[in-house]
Amino acid sequence: MNSYTSDLCHCWCRPWLVTLTLLILPLLTIRGNDADSLAIRDSLNYFDRNNLTTTTVFVEDSNYVSRYDRRIHRFRKHWAALIPTQHIIQYAGNMGVLSMGVGWDYGRHRQWETDLLIGFLPKYQSSRTKITMTLKQTFIPWNIYLRYGFNFEPLSCGIYLNTVYGHEFWGRQPNRYPDKYYEALSTKVRANIFVGQRLGVYVPHNRRKFVKGITAFYEVSTCDLYIRSMVMDSEVTLWDIISLSLGLKFQLL
Repeated sequence: MNSYTSDLCHCWCRPWLVTLTLLILPLLTIRGNDADSLAIRDSLNYFDRNNLTTTTVFVEDSNYVSRYDRRIHRFRKHWAALIPTQHIIQYAGNMGVLSMGVGWDYGRHRQWETDLLIGFLPKYQSSRTKITMTLKQTFIPWNIYLRYGFNFEPLSCGIYLNTVYGHEFWGRQPNRYPDKYYEALSTKVRANIFVGQRLGVYVPHNRRKFVKGITAFYEVSTCDLYIRSMVMDSEVTLWDIISLSLGLKFQLL
């Protein structure tokens, strides 16, 4: 591997750089109107900029669409699905003091969400500040429209995996501990479950600039390590293992 390839791999392995790229990408793809950009006519215009008039007339005046046109449309549609649809800012929640990232909503009623967040932990009594990464999956079964653009989601629930970058945390039990002393317990990755509620507002069409809507939410969560402690120690109660987190979601697409 030459020096250029090595430097490139080292650069993209940094989690903060990957997240920064994902944060900027949606801002470069926001359209000026509320229409979808996945119509076949738009796909043809996108790939044939030198012949916009001819291509547009061909699609509008003829019911025939070639297999090539459909393939290009599917190609563009699949890549467009990778564009993040939302930005997330979350405070606390066993994923760092403050976490930021991008997410995707999907499903027939957009009831599923997948988020990727980068957070940080102040050093406190340790030697340095630590970076965290969280992969979060959310399910929202109901969405109730109120009035004046407001909507209420009475239940959001899900699971997320969190990891902390640093040599202090391990995925496998170190040799310094007796065999199976910390069996099935990793300090590198934590599994969390949560429930919460959300209140959102949609920005009117004539006032939209950067976001389509804003949602405030809270979540009550706990992790596998805390649940294990409560099961093994009768003095540990439910109130000892749950934590509260607050956040904002900015809907882009």
